[in-house]
Amino acid sequence: MTTGSVNDTKRALADLRQRRRRAEAARRNTIERIPREGYLPVSKQQRYQWLLHQLDPGAATYQVPFALRLRGTLDREALREALRGLVVRHESLRTTFRAEHGSPYQVISPAPETWELPVTDLAGDRLADWLAAEVRRPFDLAEGPLLRTGLARVAEDEHVLLLVMHHIVTDGWSVGVMARELAALYEGRTLPEPAVQPVDHAAWQQSAAGREVLDRQLEYWRGQLTDLPVLDFPADRPRPAAPAGTGAVVRQKLDPAVAAGVRELAQCLRVTLLAVLQAGFVTVLSRWSGQSDVVIGSVLSGRTRPETESMVGFFANSAVLRVGVDGDPTFADVARRCSDAVLDALGNQDVPFGAVVDALKPDRVPGRNPLFQISFTLLTDAILDRFRLGDLSVEPVPADNGTARFDMAFQVDEAPDGSLSVWLEYSTELFDEDRMLRLVRHFERALRLGIADPEARVATLPLLAPEEWAEIQGWNPPPLAREGSLHDLVADWVSRTPDAPAVINNDDLLSYADLSVAADRVAVALRDLGVDRGTVVGVLLDRGPGLPVAELGVLKAGGAWLPLDPQQPPARWAAQLEDAGAIAVVTTSALAADLPADLPQWHLDTAPRTEVEPVHTKVSPDDLAYIIYTSGSTGKPKGVMISHRAAASFVQNAGELFGLKPGDRLLQFANPAFDVSVFDIFAALGSGAAVVTASRETLLDPDKLQDLLESSRVTVADLPPAVLRLLDPKPLTDLRALFVGLEAFPAELVNRWVSPTREFHNGYGPTEATVACVDYKCPPTGLEQSPPIGRAMTNHRVYVLDEHLQPVPVGVAGELFIGGDGLARGYANRPGLTAERFLPDPFTGERMYRTGDVVRWRSDGNLEFLGRRDRQVKIRGLRIELAEVEHALTAVEGVRQAVVTVDQPGTPQAALVGYVVGPAGGVREQLMQRLPLHMVPTYVIELDALPLTGNGKLDHTKLPAPNTVAQEHRPPGTDTERAIAGIWHDLLGTPLDQIGATDSFFDLGGNSLQATRLTARIADALRTTVELRTLFARPVLAELAAAIDAERSRAATAEVELEEEIAGLSEAELDRLLSEETR
Repeated sequence: MTTGSVNDTKRALADLRQRRRRAEAARRNTIERIPREGYLPVSKQQRYQWLLHQLDPGAATYQVPFALRLRGTLDREALREALRGLVVRHESLRTTFRAEHGSPYQVISPAPETWELPVTDLAGDRLADWLAAEVRRPFDLAEGPLLRTGLARVAEDEHVLLLVMHHIVTDGWSVGVMARELAALYEGRTLPEPAVQPVDHAAWQQSAAGREVLDRQLEYWRGQLTDLPVLDFPADRPRPAAPAGTGAVVRQKLDPAVAAGVRELAQCLRVTLLAVLQAGFVTVLSRWSGQSDVVIGSVLSGRTRPETESMVGFFANSAVLRVGVDGDPTFADVARRCSDAVLDALGNQDVPFGAVVDALKPDRVPGRNPLFQISFTLLTDAILDRFRLGDLSVEPVPADNGTARFDMAFQVDEAPDGSLSVWLEYSTELFDEDRMLRLVRHFERALRLGIADPEARVATLPLLAPEEWAEIQGWNPPPLAREGSLHDLVADWVSRTPDAPAVINNDDLLSYADLSVAADRVAVALRDLGVDRGTVVGVLLDRGPGLPVAELGVLKAGGAWLPLDPQQPPARWAAQLEDAGAIAVVTTSALAADLPADLPQWHLDTAPRTEVEPVHTKVSPDDLAYIIYTSGSTGKPKGVMISHRAAASFVQNAGELFGLKPGDRLLQFANPAFDVSVFDIFAALGSGAAVVTASRETLLDPDKLQDLLESSRVTVADLPPAVLRLLDPKPLTDLRALFVGLEAFPAELVNRWVSPTREFHNGYGPTEATVACVDYKCPPTGLEQSPPIGRAMTNHRVYVLDEHLQPVPVGVAGELFIGGDGLARGYANRPGLTAERFLPDPFTGERMYRTGDVVRWRSDGNLEFLGRRDRQVKIRGLRIELAEVEHALTAVEGVRQAVVTVDQPGTPQAALVGYVVGPAGGVREQLMQRLPLHMVPTYVIELDALPLTGNGKLDHTKLPAPNTVAQEHRPPGTDTERAIAGIWHDLLGTPLDQIGATDSFFDLGGNSLQATRLTARIADALRTTVELRTLFARPVLAELAAAIDAERSRAATAEVELEEEIAGLSEAELDRLLSEETR
C-alpha cells in the first residue's frame, strides 16, 4: 500500500469516527418521548417552583393571568372548542404535581372530551372585581386543574376572556404560543401534533447528557457569583418578618425621543437594546443604593433547544446578572458591561435558578428572594399587542394578581410601533407608589442623559431633574438677617426686665440685674488677667448658679469659654486647656488644686463681691464664643470652635421655636462640657426666661429630678430619652415643651409625653453645627413610628448627598451635610481635620459640614435619621442598621430599653448582640415575628440598666461582652431535638455527634430539596405537620424543635377541646355537625 493510500485511509477512518461521534452526540442531545407511566419526572425549574408553592400554598404570587377584551360577534362554542384543543395538545395544561417522601412528581391527566367555559354577566366596575377574584384564587398543585378559564359578558358584542395558570405549567413564552394556537384553533385550522412535551424535556434534563450540560454551566455560576452582595435598595418600610407577598403595578410610557435615542445608541455601541436599557437601570440602582457591585435578576426563556420553542410549559429561568459600576465608568462603559453580563448568562442559562441557589447556599431570609431581589426584563415579542381572534377586535386587559414575586420586577415592553413602556411590579409591603414612580422617572432621565453624552460618568449624572432639586431646596428655610453677639442678647433682657428672674436654684434667685452684676465681676477679673477678644478661658464648675455667671462673664470680657467636665480626669482638663490655648480658668477652690499650677485662676466661690463698672466688650460676629471638645475617632478629642454668629443664631432659633418668653423656666440639665448646655442656659437668658439649676446628684436621681421639675415649675426642658423613660409625665403640668435628641427613640416615648398642652420636639445637630440645626415638632396626637428629625432651622441649609457630593432623590439614603450661620469655625489646631470635614458648598460657594450621619428625605420634606455610617454593619453580605433592631427590641413586651452591637465585626463569625433592660427570656422568639431572621440578635443579654455617661448618653464601652461559652456545641437535649438530629443525620450524612442544638440545617449542608424531604420525614417520625416556611424561618435545631413542640401542644389542646365539645352528642347530632363542617 502506498503512502498516499495509507493517508487517505487514515483520513477516511478519522472522518468516519468523527461522524459517529457527532451522531452519538446528537442522539444523546435529542429529547426523546418517554413512557407516560410511573412517577413522571419534574424539571429542575418545576421542582423550585413547587418548593416556592410549599412555602406559601395559598398565595397567588405565581399565578399567570392572560386576559383579552373581545369586541364583535363571539362564537362561544368555537372558543370553547379552541380552549379544549389547547388542553389536548399541551400536556402541561392537564398536569398536576404530587409528592412522595418530600419529592415532587408529575401526573398527566387524559385529554378532556369537553371543556368548561363559565360565562359571567358583568357590567361596569364589576369586571375589575371579577378579574381580581379569579386571578387571586389559589391553585391546588396536587389536585388541579392548573388552568382556569372564564368568560365575562360585558355587553352583547363585548366579552373578556380570562385564562389563569399556575407558573409551574407555563411562562411568558408559553402565553405567546397559546395565543397563536388559540387563534388558529378558533378559526378551525389544523395544527401539527407536538412530537415531545415538557415532561420529556424534564427526563432529558436528568439524563447523562443533560447533567453534563448543567454541571459545566454551574461552574460558571459558582465563579461569577462568589461573594455576591445584597443590593441595599432603599425602602419605605422595613421588610416584615412574615411577608404577605402583596404587590401592585405602575405603568408608564417612555418619551418617544428616548426610545429612538436608545436604539440609536445601541447601534452605535454595537450592543443590544436590552444592554442600553439595562445600563440606565443599573445606573439608577447604583446611585440609589450607593453600591458599585449591582446584582439584578433577568428572566431568560430557558428554551435553548429547538424542540422547546413550540411547547407550553415552564422553561423560563431567572439568571443573576452582576454588573460592576466600579472604576468610575461612563454610561457607554456600563452598557458594554451589561451586554457582557447578558451574553454570559445566555450561554449558561440551562442551569435552573434553584440549582444555582442550592449550589451557593446563600443565607435564607423569609420573604427575600435568594441571590437577587430586583429583576429587569425586556419584552420584545408582545404577541398580545397584535393578537387577532377571527373577526374580533382584541386588546389585552391588565389582570394583575395583587402580588409581587420579587421586591421589584422592572419590565420594559417594546410595542410593534417601536414605543417603549415600563411595567413595574413592586412589593407594597416595602414601597410606596410615589417611590416607584420616581424610580421610573430617574430611569428615563438616566437614559436621556446617557443618550445625550455616552461618555458621561454615571457616578455624577444629575439624576434629579431641575424641578426635583428645586422642591428639595425649597424645604430649607429662607435666610433671615440677624445681628448681635451672644452676650448682646442677654444684655437686651437685662435692660428690658432687670428684676425678672434669670437664675433659680432651689429658693435662691438671681434677677437679670443681679446676673449682669455678678458676670461683670468675673469679666473685670478676667480683663485684669489679660482676657480680651479671641482669648480662651477655661470654666471648671459643677452644675449650679455659678455656671451661667461664669460663662456670661467670659463673654462680657470679650473671651470665649472652654467648659471642662468636673467628672473627667485632671489630665484631660490640662490637655484641653493647653490645646485651646486658654490663658485663665474660672473655677472653685474645691476644684482648683488639680488644675495646672502655671495657669491663672479665678475662684468664683471665694472672690470678693466688690462693686465694679459694667463691662460689655463689643465683638465681631465671627469672634469665638466658646470651644467644646468632643471625642475623636483617633482617640484625641477635637476642639470645636463656635462663633458668636453661630451661637446667637441658635439661641434666637430656639427662642422662636419654643416661643420662649419671660415667665418660662428652662432646666439646666446637660453636662456643662456638652453643647446642649448652651440651650439650657442661653436659650433662656437670650429670651428673657429663667434658668433652673441643680446639683449633678439631683439631676441624675430620677426621684429627685421629678421633684425638681414639679417644685421649680419647669416649663421647657432638654432631656435625653434614657432619662425621660424614668420620669412620670402626669404630674408635670407646667412642662409645656420638651427638646429631645442625642439618640434615636421609639414612638412609644413620644406618645407617653406629648399632649395638646405639651410639645415634643425631636432635635438634631452635631456640635459642629451649634447644638441643633434641624427640628421636628411631633403631632399632639402622637406617632405610630419613630419621629423624623425634621427640617432645617432658620439660617441653616441641609443637603443629602452621595459619596460624589451629588444630591440624592427623596427617599434615598445619603450623608447629611449642613451649611449656614450655625457652622463652627473649625477644629482648634487641626487644619487638616477642618479641611476634611468642612468642605466648600458646591451649591452656594460657602462652607458645609460633613456629618457622617445617614439620612433621607421623606416626601413631606422632613429628614429621617437612619444612623451613623459606622453603625451600618454587614453580616454575611446583608446590610443591617443597628438602630432598626434596637427599635424592634424596645417594642417587645417587658423590654424598657435596648441597644445592639456587633460581636467580632468583619469576620465570618460576626453576630448581633442585643442588650435589654427587662427580661431577656423569649425576646428572640418575639423578634422572629417582627424582623427578618438575619436581623435577630444571636445573643440577648439582660441588664439591670444601660450604662450611661455623665450626660445621660449610652456608654458603649461598659457593655459586657457576650457569653460565647453558651454558644459552644450543645448536644440535642429534648426528645424532639434528638429525633430531628437523627433525621438530619440520615438526610445530610453528618455524624450524629457533630449535630448540636445550635446548628443550622443549612449551615450543615442542607438545601431546598432536602428541606422538603425533611418536612416529610418529620411528619412521619413525629406525627406532626411542619410547614416549609417554618424550617426556613427557624433552621436552628433547637428553635425548630421548640416550634414543633409548640405546634404539637396546640394540636393536643385543640383535640381536647373538640372532645369536650362533642361529648354527650348523639349519633344523629354528630352526623349533622360533620355534614355542616364539610359543606
